[in-house]
Amino acid sequence: MSSWIRRGVALAAAIVGLAAAADSGAVAEDGFRVESKVFFGGDKEPRSESTTIFSRGLIYDYLKEPAETIVLDLARGRFVLLDRVRRIRTEVTTQEVSGLCENLRQWAAMQTDTYLKFLAAPTFEEQADERSGEAVFQSPWLTYRVTTVEADNEFMAQRYREFCDWYTRLNVRLNPGYKLVFARLAINEAIFARRQVPKEITLTLPKKPLSFQKNTIRSEHQFISHLVESDRDRMAQTSQFMAIFRPVEFSEYEKKAER
Repeated sequence: MSSWIRRGVALAAAIVGLAAAADSGAVAEDGFRVESKVFFGGDKEPRSESTTIFSRGLIYDYLKEPAETIVLDLARGRFVLLDRVRRIRTEVTTQEVSGLCENLRQWAAMQTDTYLKFLAAPTFEEQADERSGEAVFQSPWLTYRVTTVEADNEFMAQRYREFCDWYTRLNVRLNPGYKLVFARLAINEAIFARRQVPKEITLTLPKKPLSFQKNTIRSEHQFISHLVESDRDRMAQTSQFMAIFRPVEFSEYEKKAER
């Protein structure tokens, strides 16, 4: 399973005033988490479930199945990937990820195919309903339908925006065939401009040849503005795993990884 579909997407909000600033400081100290589910087509049961915890400058993304954890440490400019079954770990730098994205952008921009050129610098026609919080971003190739809510505070919005952008870029490294990075970043930016975070996102791709159904992927996101003891225990265990798991090169880590 492609890792890019496992994570949910979305972005930020800004809240002004002294009360909001105080709330932001409290959340910055304690952290928050996001529960995400991903559905294919009309599936009733999720194909993927994950928990993302934000705390003290780190972002921990826990995939339920397969058992993988990815820690984003922006201060050190790295992703740490942990395979909890094989008990191995590897690292990918944010610099490497950014370079791969730029290479992809340049390659797509030089192609004659209109779809690939679109992927290098995607633009969407936007329609929004302020009352329902739903926005539709349409193009001849992709359509995103996003239902948003206001973020609890500025810190939550900013940190979730960082998570969405960097994990979107990481998918270029994890899945060499993934080319929707700039389309997703454009949607992220549009949501951030609205000062909101996503509750639900549906991506619709053109229907495949000889198929009467369009290819849709839907993600649901629930924001919890505080952490509980089990979250802290989970982060502490992850820190131990980072110290004791056998370090390997990325090529070895990916060799048997099931995404």
